[in-house]
Amino acid sequence: MTKKSWLIVFSLLLTLLATATVLINMPPLTDCRSEAPVEAGQRWFSATQTVVQPWQGQHHVYGTFSVPDQYGRDRLYRAKLVIQGFTKEFAVISPEGGDNYNGRAEQGHYIKRVYLPTRTALWFLVTGRFGDLKMPCHWWLVIADRFG
Repeated sequence: MTKKSWLIVFSLLLTLLATATVLINMPPLTDCRSEAPVEAGQRWFSATQTVVQPWQGQHHVYGTFSVPDQYGRDRLYRAKLVIQGFTKEFAVISPEGGDNYNGRAEQGHYIKRVYLPTRTALWFLVTGRFGDLKMPCHWWLVIADRFG
């Protein structure tokens, strides 16, 4: 490889690194909702904490939610994750499932971790909305009545 080729490769890598750094550190583009939307038969829970590190690999992008025990009966309720226009449906949300966290929960609640696919987190990064993804106030766990 010639000296000129090395210079081009180095310049491209430096530009890519600078772009990634800017995208990762971008502030949120939208304000937080002050309260949950009100829809019949739905309960909206905001995340208490988020971990957004997609470069660490799978299972490093998730929100932690405090959910009342009454919603742990998976035959009665269905759930979805809503983040700034992105929606992911879940089949089961019960506390017996594998995504629960053994952290401290208030009396009558359980702690639920809800994972976001890494490719979706990277899409938020590429589209400049990574700052929104890092804010817990943009993460909503929506639990709805399964019947009715």
